[in-house]
This record gives sequence, structure tokens and C-alpha cells, in this order.
Amino acid sequence: MVNQLKFNDGKFTIMTLGDLHENIELDSRDKINRRHDMHNLVKMGILAFKPDLIVLLGDTLNHKDDSEGFVKYKQALREILKPVIDSDIPFCYVLGNHEHDQSQEELIVNAYKEIENCIGENDPTCPRGNFNCNLLVKNTAGTEDILNLWFIDSNNCCDDRDISVYDWVHQDQIEWYEKKATEIKISHGGKTVPAILFQHTPVIEEYELLRKAKPHEIPFSAVEGHHLFSDNKYMLKDGVEGYLGEGPCSPCYNGGQFASWKKTGDVIAAFFGHDHTNDFTGYVDGIMLGQNKTSGFCCYTDGCRSAIRITTINEDDPWKVNSKIYHFKELGLEPTCLGPIEKRITDKQSIAMHKIGYATAGITAGAAAITGIVTLVRKLKKK
Repeated sequence: MVNQLKFNDGKFTIMTLGDLHENIELDSRDKINRRHDMHNLVKMGILAFKPDLIVLLGDTLNHKDDSEGFVKYKQALREILKPVIDSDIPFCYVLGNHEHDQSQEELIVNAYKEIENCIGENDPTCPRGNFNCNLLVKNTAGTEDILNLWFIDSNNCCDDRDISVYDWVHQDQIEWYEKKATEIKISHGGKTVPAILFQHTPVIEEYELLRKAKPHEIPFSAVEGHHLFSDNKYMLKDGVEGYLGEGPCSPCYNGGQFASWKKTGDVIAAFFGHDHTNDFTGYVDGIMLGQNKTSGFCCYTDGCRSAIRITTINEDDPWKVNSKIYHFKELGLEPTCLGPIEKRITDKQSIAMHKIGYATAGITAGAAAITGIVTLVRKLKKK
């Protein structure tokens, strides 16, 4: 068990895994195959990039467990994370909205805590959320903290859907973060330690990485904004790297979290899950905002483009972040859970196909209904 994170030969590498949405029980061949493919992606990421830390971005296992002692959840979590546990690489996590759905957050946090290479402790001084913490990373020599990692609980859904579908990081959490960042700065001789932040739900500032689509882009490339942004279709701005598969599902209310990062001056990058098909990365006011699409095959996704994100920080300049997405098929992997068409189409093509299917089904059902009514009328006329 590694208690202290440190750079290795001048660099520190983080592998992030987005929304696995795995199942407690593998009661079908399809679920077994989906677990198998996810494990292969994680194992390939570990083998190829040898990360110093693995981070789960929430919605890892979101099925309720009513068993005594939370036994099924604990067992399933260990089975899901087997490649991570076997690697003995330290890992940490954030809670997603679906973990909050279960109203068993304390049991979930305890289930993670029992895994040997899971690091990080919930800070009880944070007044909201069930897992808020930070981890300091030392240089290669182990003599100085040169990087800080924040793990923030972005809560669940908003009570008032007229304001937002998803909740946000609230003022009391922001005050905890600022107080903690100040304490870290003081304990390091007044020097700000650069920080990377991880949480499940993205901040609303991600929409600053997008532009409204032009008319000719709308039918084929643009995505609809989420909730209160749904009146517009969007594209990535020039210079933003990666893929936009859906409108960012951020809170529609701005609680001031991003503004707090700018004021405090330590956060250089923030990475999020939640949006299963987005893997873009861009800068807003000098802070990198990055999405990690799902790393699994159990939720809505786009063929075999499930992905891991590899983020590297060099010791000679810890204020600079290098981050890149690696898709399942780009790593030379072949899926067992997807058919020949599924594994080749994009999410947009998949959604379009589903819409056509629904429309066709609707037309067929409508035609059947009309035929039924006509037949019934004829029968009534004969009576």
C-alpha cells in the first residue's frame, strides 16, 4: 500500500476512467462480455502507460444493494476493479450522481476504503458531500510537495428542475476548498502548489469551449445543448481537442466553483466524467477542462470508442499538463460485446439509427392502429 504519492523519474502519470456503470451481478453472457472488454481496456492502459495513480470519475457501480452488510456491493466492486487491484497501483475516486441515487453513500465510501490500494480519506471538515479530499504528490526525490490533487463530490440532482437537472458544488464546499488551499499554501512557505481537480459533473464553463452551430452543421455534426441550453445546437470551438458527442450535462446554475479556482490560483486542470460520449479538452481562462467518456460498455456509448485518459505532469514544470484520450480500438483491442456494425459506428450514427427505429416503430404502430380502427368501424357498420 502506497501512502505517499510521488513523481517517478521526473514525471507523474494519471489514468482516469469514466462512468463504468457496471452491474452487481453478471447474469447474462452479454454482461460478462461487457465486463471482459472493460477489463481489457483497463489492463491495456496499465500495461501501456504504467500510471502512478488511477482515478475513477464516478458512476462506477450504481445498482442498489439491500443485502446485510452491503456484501454484494463490496464483492462486485472488487470484481469490477480487479485489474486495478491486481496492479497494486494506488487509486482514488469521486462519487457520481448515481452513487448518490442509492442513498447509501457512507456504505459506498466504506466499500472503497476496504480495498487495499484505494487511497484518500474523506475530509470531515467539509460540510457537504460524502467524499471530498486532497492528495499531495512529492517530487522524485521525495523531498518536496510539487503537485496537489483535489477530489470533489459534485452531489446529485437539483430539487428544482426549473433551475437545473443536476446539482452543483455549493458555497460551503467552495469555502472548504479555499480554506484548505490556503492552509496548503501557508504550510509550503507561502508558495501555491499547482493542483489538478477531479469530479463527476462538469462545470457550466464547459459551454465556453463550444460555439453555436452554423446551419449547414446542424443536421450532421452539431449536438443539442443540455436542458436550459437545449434551444441551441453546438460545435467545439477551434483549438478545442477531442470529440463532442452530446451537450455537456453540467448544472444550469453557476454556483461559482470555477470563479473560485481562478481566485485561489492553484487549479491548472479539472477532469470530469458524467457525459458518456464527450472526450474533449480545452482551456477556459488558462484552466484546462477535460471530459473522460465512459471507459466501459454498460451505458450509452459510441461503438468501441470507450476510452481512458492519460494525464502526465513533468517535474521540471508541474504547472503544465499534458493529457490525451486513448480509445479502445486505438489500443488495438477487439470487442466481444459488440456486433460488426455497433463496433464501427459513432454515437451520433447510433442515436440517429435509434431515432429512425423509433420513428419507424411509431409509423408502423400508427398504421396498425388506423387499420384496426377502420376494421372496427367496418365491423360496427355490419352489425
